[in-house]
Amino acid sequence: MRLTKLELQGFKSFADHTTLVFEPGVTAVVGPNGCGKSNVSDAVRWVLGEQRPKTLRGAKMEEVIFQGSSSRRPVNIAEVSLHFENEDGSLPVPYKEVVITRRLSRSGDSEYMLNGTACRLRDIHDMVRGTGLGADSGVVIEARMIDALLSDRPDDRRELFEEAAGVGLYRDRRRTTARRLEETTVDLSRLDDLISEVQSQVRSLSRQRKKAERHGELMARRFVAEITLVSREMEAWQTELASLELQVTSLRETLPIAEQRVHEVERQREAAYGSRTAAEAGRTELSRLVTEQRANASSLESEIKVAEERQRNALARRERADAERRSGEELGNRLAEDRNSVSEERGVLEGELTGARETLSSRTSAEEGARSAVSGARQAYEQHERRTRELRDEGRRLDLDRESAEREQRELAQRSEQLSAEREQISEAVTAAADELALADRHKEEADAASAETAASVTAARAGADEARTRESSARTERLRAEEGWTSLQGKVNGLEALERDRVGLAPAAAQLLKDRDQFGDGAVLGPLSDFVSTGAASAQAVERFLGNTVHAILVRDRAAADSIRAWHSRVNPGPLLLLPMDAPPQEQSESGTLAELVETAEPAKSWIRTLLGHVKQEEGGTAFVDARGAVWLPGSAPGPGPLRRRAELTEARASLERADA
Repeated sequence: MRLTKLELQGFKSFADHTTLVFEPGVTAVVGPNGCGKSNVSDAVRWVLGEQRPKTLRGAKMEEVIFQGSSSRRPVNIAEVSLHFENEDGSLPVPYKEVVITRRLSRSGDSEYMLNGTACRLRDIHDMVRGTGLGADSGVVIEARMIDALLSDRPDDRRELFEEAAGVGLYRDRRRTTARRLEETTVDLSRLDDLISEVQSQVRSLSRQRKKAERHGELMARRFVAEITLVSREMEAWQTELASLELQVTSLRETLPIAEQRVHEVERQREAAYGSRTAAEAGRTELSRLVTEQRANASSLESEIKVAEERQRNALARRERADAERRSGEELGNRLAEDRNSVSEERGVLEGELTGARETLSSRTSAEEGARSAVSGARQAYEQHERRTRELRDEGRRLDLDRESAEREQRELAQRSEQLSAEREQISEAVTAAADELALADRHKEEADAASAETAASVTAARAGADEARTRESSARTERLRAEEGWTSLQGKVNGLEALERDRVGLAPAAAQLLKDRDQFGDGAVLGPLSDFVSTGAASAQAVERFLGNTVHAILVRDRAAADSIRAWHSRVNPGPLLLLPMDAPPQEQSESGTLAELVETAEPAKSWIRTLLGHVKQEEGGTAFVDARGAVWLPGSAPGPGPLRRRAELTEARASLERADA
């Protein structure tokens, strides 16, 4: 076992998470005064369970938490972890690395953890006891402690030396055992007091018996009073039955009226449905008219666009005519200037001018006609727009009427559902009243029969009560005896189970091998031979007398596992040990009448049981044994019960306990 690492966080001057790794050899912590060297040793002492703040150079335990500085805020939790290398198994835990952690908060909550699992401080003390570790041991020795050790009394120094030598573990166990013995003595004295007190209560119990007899008489009178009360209740039931009949009659009278109202509401619903259908048809017709008007408006808009395009073309032609007229006037001016020289051309030009003016007048009249057509189209379009708006308003009114009709229809449907529910409730009430009437009649008949039987059963009940008291007294006596026997069997079973669980009586070397079986791999060590064998009490004694210490032999997987265990045995030297490899015994059949037929064997041990017991017969009730060679084995006086007899006795005790429970 070796300390490998120390982790600190929030402990004294170590505000951040700090890890100190200890390599093999000597590790020295060097630094100036006040840098926290002593805090390292205080952390080791604190995580091992130190409870005295003065030892940690403080007034109270909360002072080990980092208190803060000018540049750092204080923390709320202090945590320290010690990492130990446990490859040699010095610590009795199945881990190769053991981590002991202690955590303290400012609220005063403190917890200990072992490999991340919460545990008690006592568990840590028990684990490290005998290894030289512990808050009270000399694992941490400061300079000022050397003078204190030299000046201590011899008893104090002796306690330190015993702790270092590993004797403290057994001293604590002795103290614990002595304390338990004292508690047991106190419990025994308390039992004596309880026995004396119970004896003093016997007289009061006899008085209570007389009171119980008086209670029986009062219960008989109570029974008679209950009969009278039942008869009165029957009369009350008859009165209530008459009132229920009146209610049924009234409900039957109101039922036709309710049905008539339901029919009327249904007729109204059908009329509303017909009006809704007519409104839907009118709405469809109006929608069709709106669609037609919209189509007409679209065609008028297209015609208006065509007329506008024609107007634009006419304006363009007029502009071209104006341009031609202006060019003609210019030409006339030129001709007037040159009329003396071009008189013939003047006549031609005047003719052309006259034609152009006629064309202009005709085009002007065409333009005026187009304008009047556009004006008429616009008026028709406006009329169609007004008609469309009127149709839209009419559609909105129809939609409102439709919504109102739908709302009235929903209200009528709800009212119809309410009337249906009321009709169902009335039907259920009528059915329930009829059922209650029939039930009341049956109760009346049963009560009449019970009243007739009660008078006859009272006399028989009184005679049976006396007989029951006698049987109860004898049953109580038998019950007390059975409880005493059951308690004795339970204690015996618990004791045998504890012995079987702790493997009491197993050879020391076999017990040590089972404890260290994990280091040989899974399935290498199967277990003691006695774990795979079971038999009756008489046969178990004979088998144990013949086998002797062989019953503590250990079954192993094969010869390779046996070689590994042999190397371990040479190193540890736990004592004599017998190994039975599974691949060693020959496959042979046992003879009839041998000890092998007296036992029941599980599969892994059958071959070895045939080898050991398959050729051995007992003589004279197990006082002598003869093997296949004719050799006679005389075992001598029988030793104490072994594992086979103990297991057989435990089986018989469990069977007796199950029979007692049944």
